[in-house]
Amino acid sequence: MFKINLFTRLTQLLLILLPFYVLIAVFFSTKLWIPKAWFYIKELIILLLWISLVYEFIKNKILPKLELIDYLILLYIWYWVAITLINWLWLNSLLYWWRYDFIFFIVFLIFKHWKQFLNISTSKLIKLFLISSSVSLLLSMLIKFRLWEQSLLIFWYVDYSSNWTYNWSIPIYHWLENSWIKRFQGIFDWPNQMAFFLILYTSILLEFIKKRLEFYVALIIISLFWLIIMTYSRSALLWIFSWVWLLFLLNIKYIYKNYRKQLISWIVIFSILIWTLLFLFSNKVHNIFIRTSSTTGHFDRMEIWINRFLSEPMWAWLAESWPAYRNIYTDKQTKEAEQYYIPESWFIQQLIEWWYVYFSLFILILLNILMRLYKNSKILFAWLIAILVMNIFLHIFEATYLSVLSFIFIWLYYNNLSNNKKLA
Repeated sequence: MFKINLFTRLTQLLLILLPFYVLIAVFFSTKLWIPKAWFYIKELIILLLWISLVYEFIKNKILPKLELIDYLILLYIWYWVAITLINWLWLNSLLYWWRYDFIFFIVFLIFKHWKQFLNISTSKLIKLFLISSSVSLLLSMLIKFRLWEQSLLIFWYVDYSSNWTYNWSIPIYHWLENSWIKRFQGIFDWPNQMAFFLILYTSILLEFIKKRLEFYVALIIISLFWLIIMTYSRSALLWIFSWVWLLFLLNIKYIYKNYRKQLISWIVIFSILIWTLLFLFSNKVHNIFIRTSSTTGHFDRMEIWINRFLSEPMWAWLAESWPAYRNIYTDKQTKEAEQYYIPESWFIQQLIEWWYVYFSLFILILLNILMRLYKNSKILFAWLIAILVMNIFLHIFEATYLSVLSFIFIWLYYNNLSNNKKLA
């Protein structure tokens, strides 16, 4: 028997905690009145993970073995530190930018170098995540379909509006504009975040049970897709389309050879699902999926930021982009200023905030990760590609509790450890 060390315990705590992170953060911030509790909880755990890692290396008198991905991420971080200091942005910018721009890369590095010390079966980690996430999802479904969103007031959410407002608590729901439809949000802070969570949960679940593709598995996946659709996140619909087609194309020979009958069933079920959706919402398809005002707003903001970049492509606008500007420029939180500070794209944000070098490093890191995932898990490879497609139109990584959770599993499959019995 292995003695469970501190790092392993903290990892287990993260996997249990993160699917409930919003609920916990709202409680600490609103009920206990602890300022910025949403900021400190998981960041404290990550700091303890890093300290535990350093301690183990010192105790065992060994040095970490660095690979290309390590050097790329470290260069990415140090470049960020350098240009932040050169531009006199100092502590406030450093604090929020590490949280949003690369906290998930730090988590990736920590876990990457912990594989020799983590003394628990990786299958248990995956099961722990699936159990915790299933409870979180069941609670969200119970609130949505049985208890209704008003029950979230018990957990100190608020019923003041249908949209998130800066420096206020989390609303119990978000309306779909002009349709009087409450988007599926559950215990999360935004429908897009619920979609992100469902996407990760679906991918890990399918990877975990992919050798048992019985009919009930297809029904579970279809049900999860239906929940994703009920978030009415257009970027999530892009994810479904991208993920399904990528998986199909990457595995077309294997699927045709081994699952011809199941493939026909899947096509029939998907066709029924799509036609049912169109039939139920035929009068509201434009408001649900097109959403002219929202779509126009997205592209207008992206255009504003591209023009800003073209006017001064070498060096400008550090610390002026969503999401960190919310905390750095608190005096500029107005609807009029939003289009100037929110580019509606993680990639455009990276390009403009930190110039070509930073953007190029970001792309190189992702390419390195994608190449390894392609070898080790086609499902997670397709998942990450689809998430990056979402990030073209959203700042989806701003949900740090979900991006951290995602990169824990990226580490697991990047190192091809998912089937290992023990990490020792």
